[in-house]
Amino acid sequence: MQFGWMVRALSLAAASTIFLGLSACGGGGGGGGGGGIPFVPPVTAPPTGAPVAPPTTTSRVVADTIVSTRTGAAYSLEIYLPASYDGSSTNYPVIYALDGDAIFNPPGNRFSNLKDILDQRNTQAILVGIGGTARRTTDYVLPGAVPYHDFLTSELVPFIEAKYRSDTKKRMLTGLSLSGSMTGIVLFLEGAKNNLTFSYFLSFEGTYDGQGTRYQDLEQAMHDGLAGNPLPATLFLTRCATVSSCNFNPVDGMYQRLLARGYPGFTVTETTYSTTHGKTDIPSFTDAIAKILP
Repeated sequence: MQFGWMVRALSLAAASTIFLGLSACGGGGGGGGGGGIPFVPPVTAPPTGAPVAPPTTTSRVVADTIVSTRTGAAYSLEIYLPASYDGSSTNYPVIYALDGDAIFNPPGNRFSNLKDILDQRNTQAILVGIGGTARRTTDYVLPGAVPYHDFLTSELVPFIEAKYRSDTKKRMLTGLSLSGSMTGIVLFLEGAKNNLTFSYFLSFEGTYDGQGTRYQDLEQAMHDGLAGNPLPATLFLTRCATVSSCNFNPVDGMYQRLLARGYPGFTVTETTYSTTHGKTDIPSFTDAIAKILP
């Protein structure tokens, strides 16, 4: 019983101590407020982790180089990524542009002109400008066109697709003039083996009257190799309207030849523009892309 009395005594002493302490804290300055528990503002926890940068909202261009074992040459590359690329997980169509460093429509080279069209249209696609214009009379004509084709399909395309998210069902190849007819050569070589790497071939002002009958021979080899099997591809043939200074007749001759074949699964169109040879590139690309990627 004595122990209980001691506990009560200690409790009263503790209460007195707390009361006296609170009275002292209240202090007195002038005015009337009585003493109370001081207000302590809440503590806000500091932010954790580094700030997260927002995804890129503008398109960008990446410079690269690839060395080909097939041709023995090094090719500079300019790779355009649309504004949406960095903030998404989408696979994008890829447009491979031959003569990427050629200046057909100054002041920009072919790559920069085509890039501007994609930017203006907000087209969601990757553009690969392939340099090496100085080698065009080697790479874009036979026999050099064969190893160059092998470079495109077995080296360049895998190189790009290992680095960038690519839609393998929407690979496009485009060229103008000598590289325009090279675009046709790629179609013929792949069709002959019934094994297409590209689905869309954009051939502008192609020089289909050069090298004797070699273009016609390649097309014949494609016809024989397919042996009636489908050709799941689309070819855009364009030309300018002046017979004397444009590839007006050669382009139409190839168009009529392919049209007469009636390849199952194959689409071929021909469009004529009131421009000069080099300036055919801009409207041709603009219209073709609008049809493929509306």
